[in-house]
Order: sequence, then C-alpha cells, then structure tokens
Amino acid sequence: MTKEPANDSHTLIMQLKERLKREQDLRRDAERDAAQVRDRFQRERLKLQAITDIAATHEHEEPLRWASHIALATLTRQTCWCHCRAYYFPFEAQGRSQAFATTDGHASPLDHESTLLTPSALEWLDSNEPLTLYQDRLTQRPCGTTEPNWPESLPRRCLYTIGLDGEGFGGFELFGWQEDEDPDFSNELMQSLARELAHIYKSERDRHSMEQMAYQDPLTGLGNRAAFFRDLDNLATQQQRLALVYIDIDGFREINDECGHDIGDLYLCRIAMRLCDEPHRLSVSRLGSDEFMVLLSLEASPQPALELAEALLQRLRQPIVIEDHLIEPGISAGLAIYPDDANTVHTLFYAADLAIYRAHESGGNTLRRFDADIANSTKERKQLAQQVRQAVNSDEFETWFQPIIGADRRIVGAEALLRWTAPQAPGPAEFVPVLERQGLMRSVGYQTLARVMARAAQWRREGLHFEHISVNVSPAQLREPVFVDQVATLLRETGLPAYCLILEITESLFISAERPVLGRLANLRRMGVKLALDDFGTGYSSLGYLQWMPLDILKIDKSFVARLDGEPARRDITIVRAIIRIARACGLSVVAEGIETEVVARRLVSLGAHYLQGYHFSRPVAETAMRALLREHKPSGKQR
Repeated sequence: MTKEPANDSHTLIMQLKERLKREQDLRRDAERDAAQVRDRFQRERLKLQAITDIAATHEHEEPLRWASHIALATLTRQTCWCHCRAYYFPFEAQGRSQAFATTDGHASPLDHESTLLTPSALEWLDSNEPLTLYQDRLTQRPCGTTEPNWPESLPRRCLYTIGLDGEGFGGFELFGWQEDEDPDFSNELMQSLARELAHIYKSERDRHSMEQMAYQDPLTGLGNRAAFFRDLDNLATQQQRLALVYIDIDGFREINDECGHDIGDLYLCRIAMRLCDEPHRLSVSRLGSDEFMVLLSLEASPQPALELAEALLQRLRQPIVIEDHLIEPGISAGLAIYPDDANTVHTLFYAADLAIYRAHESGGNTLRRFDADIANSTKERKQLAQQVRQAVNSDEFETWFQPIIGADRRIVGAEALLRWTAPQAPGPAEFVPVLERQGLMRSVGYQTLARVMARAAQWRREGLHFEHISVNVSPAQLREPVFVDQVATLLRETGLPAYCLILEITESLFISAERPVLGRLANLRRMGVKLALDDFGTGYSSLGYLQWMPLDILKIDKSFVARLDGEPARRDITIVRAIIRIARACGLSVVAEGIETEVVARRLVSLGAHYLQGYHFSRPVAETAMRALLREHKPSGKQR
C-alpha cells in the first residue's frame, strides 16, 4: 500500500527547512568569523600604523612629545576613551616631569602646573605596584568627588603603566563617558602603544644621560668646556651684547695641599653656587680645574660691563667656611665684550684669555679688561714667537760663556749661556720664555748641552784648566723620561768626566716637587754630575729645599748681591752671611752671581762665598774668547 503524497511533501519541506537553517547558521558563523578576522586585521592595521608613526618620531627634535601625541590621538579615535593624558617621570631627580593630553583626537602639550595627573593616579604611579608592567592590566574605577582635577562629567577612568622590564617610566590616564564595548582591543592597543612609548622614553633618557656626561661638569653640575662653547655659539648668533668673564681661582693648588682635595672640591662647589646666583648670568661653565666662564647679558643692565664684573668678583671674594677651614678666595679674571672686543666667539674667548693672562702678570687677585694695549702686546708676542721659531730653524742661537772665579781670583769654570746673535735680537729674558711656551726648549736645550759638553771635553784635551762647566737645564728637559740617558750618552761620547758637569736647576722646578723629576735628579747625582740651585732666595720656601733636595751648589741670587755695594744695611749683610753659613753647614758650595764691583767681591769672599761670578770679572763671551781666558789662567801644575 502506498503512502499519501501529502505526508511525503511535508517531510521534504521540513528537511529542506532544517537544511536551510543549518546553512544559514553556518553562513552567519562564517560571516561572524570573517567579521572577526576583518576586525582583527583592522586592529592589527591600526596598531601597526600607530607603531609605525611612533617609530618615525625618532628623527624628530622632540621624539617623546610627538610619539605621545600620536599614541594619545590613536586612543581617543579608536577606543571609548575621549580624554587621555600621558605622564612621565623626569630623567633626573631635579628635572621636570613631562605631561601631554589629548581630547577628541587633538593632541597638545599640557601646562605643568595645571596638568599633573589626579592625586590617586600620582599615588598609583609613585607606589611600588605600577613600577612592574602588567601586560594584561586594565584598571577601571568610578569617578570620585574628591578629585577636582578630573575632566568634568566623565564618570569612567583607566590607568595604565608605561614601562619596560619591570621598570615604570610613567603612565596613561584615560577618561570616558561610557562602557568599553571592546576592552580586549583597548587593552591590546594600550599595551602596544605603552611598549613603544617606553622604548622612546628609554632612548631619550639614555640620550639625555649621554648629553649630561658630554656637557656637564660632574663635580659642580655646571656646564663643562663643550657646553661653554655651545652656549657661546648660541648666544652669539642672537646678536646680543654680552660680556665674557674668564675666572681663575688664585692659590687653589695650595688649598688642595693644605686642606685636602675633599675641601678643595667643596670650595669649587661653593664658588660655582655663587656664580649661579649672579642675576645677569646667561651661562656658567667650569672650563678646567679652577677656571670658570661666565657669560653676562648687557642688554637689560644699566651698569657697564666692568662694574658688573667687579661686583661679581666682590661676591666671589667673600670668605668661605668649610668645616674648620676659613678660606678667603683670591680671584683673577679677564673681561672681554662682544661685539666690542671681538666679532666672533672664538676671538672673544681669546680676548678674555689674554686679559686674564695680564691679570696674572699683575700679581693676580685682580680684574683686567681686554684693551688696545693687550692687543698690541699680543701682536708683538706673536711676531716674537714666529721669529724665535725661525731662529731655531736657522740655528741662530749660540752658546756663550761667563767665567766663574775662585776666591784666589783664578777661573775655575764657566756658565754656558744661550744667546741670540741676530741683529737687534732680544735677550734671553725675552726669548727663553718663548722657547718654553713653544715647546722648543727640549730640542734647543739638548743641542746646547751636547755642544757645551763637547767644547768642555775639547778644552780639557787641549790642557786648558777648569774645574767645571755649568749648563742651565729647563724643567721641560727634566720632565723627559730619557733625559738621564741622554746625559749618560753625552758623557760617554764626549769623554767629559761627570764631576766636571754642573746642571743648574731653577727654583720653580723644586716648588712643583714632581716625584719623577726628583728621581732623575738623584740618578744624575749618583752618576757623579753636580746639581746647582740657581737664583736662590727668590722662591717661597727656599730654606726647606736644602733639607731634602739633592744639591751640591747654591747660587745666591744677584738681587741679594747687589745690596752689598756701597754702604749696605746691616740687615742685607746679615741675610747674605746667613745664607752662606747655612749652605756651608749643609755641605754645599756657594756661588755669588751678579758681582759688578770689587767692593762686593771682597765682601762676599770675607763672608765665605766659594765662587764669584759677574760683570766685574767678565761679561759673557764667545767660545774663542773663553778659550783665550782659560789660556791666560792656565796653571803650571798638571791638570787633574
């Protein structure tokens, strides 16, 4: 028996409906999945675009500011949060925090005084908890009535940390009207943006630290030499009148020696603080150990630059008490004005440098303004320096000799003296300092020493009698590690006995008391070379040298000898007698130099001087004349 057609049709229709429903469900699921994929793709595209835009800010002058604006604008456009702030900890404790805000996609910097995060947000940032970055953290809190800094009528808030590797750099504070329809996307977007901003922040902080090291003096916190020239360049391009005061602290080395380096460092910091209190300052820098640079604005000041600088130095010279030490600062300074004294920054610095050089020449603890006299003398010094270099290249320097006389009035030796033989050439008092400043004294001094030792050895071979030959040695030569070896080589090559060579050392070398130099002097004495202290009595603590310096001979400065002419005061005779007695008691021979009369010669012999030297016996003479003098005084006995 067959089924009725109506029932079969009904079943078929029901099956088709079920199939259609399944297909519709599958299609909806596919469309939902496709929509989710599109949404996911759109999310990734938005995040990638924001990250790309943020990464591009690395080349901007203010990358953190612009990266923050991009991040905040992205959040206001793509999430429910319609008002956003970003807040960063300062790069250093003394720095100012940075804050940015965005409303409705328009980014703008915030005024520091009025845009600090809400009190609870600041408390959250300052606590230990947000210093760890939680990648999945999203904190929402209802608006409270005790936080008036919130944007008005925005009931919802979100806080999110900006940081890396457990270190918090700052945070987002976001406000909105309504619930977040897609908190997962908002969280992902904030995570990505916070991570990129953290990288920018860290890069900027590292760059800031490097700049601080490059431009900041680590002791005083002032700008260093590089910062000074940077500021000078920037100010000069503004075409404003300014004064440069080059400051040097007198006697700073003595303060370090007497009080210790810790006190010396605190002393420098106190000076730096006083310089920073100058109301007209544009820039303050520490140029070197005890040198400072101050740029003063002359635009708004009714006082002349010289008065401003004098007032500044008066404040610096006020006594300073550090622990148990009372220090009365001595300040030397050079002043130069832009553009009056110089039309470029480098010539301005050079002008101030020349001015402070003159201040030191005047005895220190004074202020000197750059003027025409300094400019003219500088031009003359440049010309002299050029002439000296040319003279060295042309071998225009010669060695002359001044006899040294014994108490029996016979020649016992000679002092070798450098002379510039060109017409109208200056004397040694002028050209020797130039040789030292130009760094030429090492080569000239060695050539002179070699020439003198060769001549002295030749005279001995000729049978000309003398006990010793004296040669002046500059501090620059003694600072050379090879100097002792050079002397030993010359003694060996020339055949001159070591006991015939006297090296004359200036008292300034002993004042510095450099340990390597003292070691070289001791080595020279062990070789048999004799050492003489020249110009005794002109230094700070001459008597102290006789206790511990390796010396054989003491030369009394001519300033003491000159006072013995005519009718000398009892005090002058007493001083010279005391010097000679002390030298003899220390086992030193005494040479009195600068003798110009027979009366002075006799008095010095009676006071106990061993040797005499001066114009009364002979002026410095050339080598041929010195050989003739030695022949005249040739003894009948055999030379030792």
